[in-house]
Parts: sequence; C-alpha cells; structure tokens
Amino acid sequence: MNAQGGTGGGGRSGLSSPDKVLWPDAGITKGDLADYYAAAADRLLPHLRRRPLTLRQHPRGVAEQGFFIKNLPRHAPAHISRFEAWTESSNRTVAYALADDAEDLAWFAQQNAVELHAWTSTADRPDRPDQLWFDLDPSTPQQSVAEAARWLRAVLGELGLEALVKTSGKRGLHLLVPVERRYDFSELRGFGLAVARACAAQHPDALTVEMRKAERDGRLLLDWSRNGAAQTVVAAWSPRTDPRATVSTPLSWDELDDLDPGRFSLRSVPQLLQRADPWGADPSGAAAVAPHRIETARAALEAMGFPSEDRSPRARTS
Repeated sequence: MNAQGGTGGGGRSGLSSPDKVLWPDAGITKGDLADYYAAAADRLLPHLRRRPLTLRQHPRGVAEQGFFIKNLPRHAPAHISRFEAWTESSNRTVAYALADDAEDLAWFAQQNAVELHAWTSTADRPDRPDQLWFDLDPSTPQQSVAEAARWLRAVLGELGLEALVKTSGKRGLHLLVPVERRYDFSELRGFGLAVARACAAQHPDALTVEMRKAERDGRLLLDWSRNGAAQTVVAAWSPRTDPRATVSTPLSWDELDDLDPGRFSLRSVPQLLQRADPWGADPSGAAAVAPHRIETARAALEAMGFPSEDRSPRARTS
C-alpha cells in the first residue's frame, strides 16, 4: 500500500456542461454542484483528507443509473493524490482517490461525482480505523430516528463515550464516535455490535441489530456493519443522490427536535456554512470530541451480557 501526493485550487473554472441538470426534481445543475464544492471546501475537506474515497458518479443525473468508482481512472489529473491498496474481492491493486484541496473537489464535480464516501481509516494507517459509526435506518417514515439517536447516545454516554450526529442525507441519522487508532476492524465492528445490542435490548419493540430486512419486523435498524474492513461512510457535508439534493449535514444534538433531513440541501446548506461548525472541527479535521479508548466500555458491556463478538452482516446476530 502507498499514497502519492497533490496541490490546490477550485470552482467552475474549466467545468464542462455546467448547465447539465443532475438533480431534476430540485433543478440542481452540474455548475451548482461545483459551486457547492467550492463553498463547502473548508468544511468538507477535513472529513476527506487522508481517507481513501469511493466516488458515486451520475453522468446523466440522479434519476438515471449511476455507478461507484473506487479505482481512479488513468486519465485523472496528476494533482489528485492516489492511495494504492490490494483488494481481495477484485484480486488487484486499486488506486483510490484522496482529496487534498478545492481543486480536487472541482475535478470531482467535473466527473459528476454527486456523493463522496470515505474510509473509516486513513492512508497512513489503513488497518487502524479512527471512527466508530452507527447508521440509524428507519423501516418506515413514522419511526422517530431522532428518538432512536437519543437512546443510542444515552447508552454510549453510560459507557463513557461521546458521539457526534449528522443526517444521512436520506431518512436516517449517522452517529460518530472518534476512537484511538489502536483497534483493528474486527475489534471495532464487534464492539459496535455489542453497543447496538445493548441499546436494542432496552427498546426491543422499536430497535433491531439484524441486518437482513426479513428479520427486522418493521423495527428501526441500528446498523453497526460500517465498522468492518473495506467499508465506507458518506462523508459529512457530502451531497446525496436523494431527489431533493440533500446533504449529509453535521448537527448539534439540539437540532434533532422537529428534524426534517430534507431541509438540508444543496440550496440551503451554503447558508448553514456561515454558522459555527456543529462538530467544532478545526481545519485539520479534529473534532471537539477527543478520540476514545474502548477497553473500559467493552468490559462494561461484557458484564451486562453483551460481549464484543465480530459478526458478518450476512449472519444472524441473535
């Protein structure tokens, strides 16, 4: 594995087909996407830097079929940094894109990259994740994802862990617990499952940890599986393919009251960029929440009957 380096700029300069509509329901164009990436660069880049990326591209707009790009094409400009990693699934070395500056984001816009998905580890220590994620996925619009997020936050708090929250850009919410880079993916996924089980046990009629839809029985899923190797999470401040042109937006916990994820869009979020960052991130990407160690929390969960056991998302967890 290795990483190779790059430099800076940004905006609509050199953008082809700026009037091409990418979000037809919202009337958002490729030029609008480029403008957003330029405006949001200071907030977005700290969540991308040093993290290998998967780009979701929709050259014909989000109403048409798109595709994910892991392997950076050879025609990509030299200023786009690459991180090379051998992947067992494809039996080859893949050159992932890294985003260093606004010029890189401008190229993503040129490629119609409407979503940016980042690794939970960084290129300098790819086998040691520094993020623990929970994806709260409601089965129906009637389920209160905000209430579920508060339940999960309470369990984490009892374990001495502090979480940040953002919209998924769709119906759900994402909770992030920064962790020290001392655990492998198997450890962290098993720990995430134990946390999710502890929370679901307190609200068994409302929550589940079962990944297979047939076994959820209409309950809201506490998705712990994003903590495995080779998994990604849509980056904070990334646009989504939702027809409303939503953005996965960091929130303060107070903002969960009367939450409407649809109001955080490519049209509204640029105004939100004028306020203080709800996550308190500095330009390096360091959040106000310091990275945690999990040993004490792991022991507490085991004492409660929820040992850390890594499971495949394809397997039953109960």
